[in-house]
Amino acid sequence: MTPQAAGRSPWRGVLLSGLVFPGLGQWTSGHRWRALAFGGSSVGLLVAVARRVLQETQRLMPEDPALILDPALPFRLAAQIHRDNASFFFWATLWIVAIWLASMADAWICGRSARA
Repeated sequence: MTPQAAGRSPWRGVLLSGLVFPGLGQWTSGHRWRALAFGGSSVGLLVAVARRVLQETQRLMPEDPALILDPALPFRLAAQIHRDNASFFFWATLWIVAIWLASMADAWICGRSARA
């Protein structure tokens, strides 16, 4: 715990973890390993989602160059990717929300223990 963290409100860490990025509240209160765990797992999930979207986009892209100019293509691709991967997106969303909430709760606990 840093000397500056001792006088801070626990709400600061909760808001940093909840509104900015998971783990940031732990980082500012001096709990570096917890911050890396929350932040790293969040980044890992976001990378997994971005990778899945990229792979599916490459798979579904039309080979005919004339079809690529269709202005509705991004919307059709997005709908098809969502239909084909709905379960994956559901579980990824559920996990990122759980990580976010756990990070906020942990930041509150870290903030309360730092004040005591």
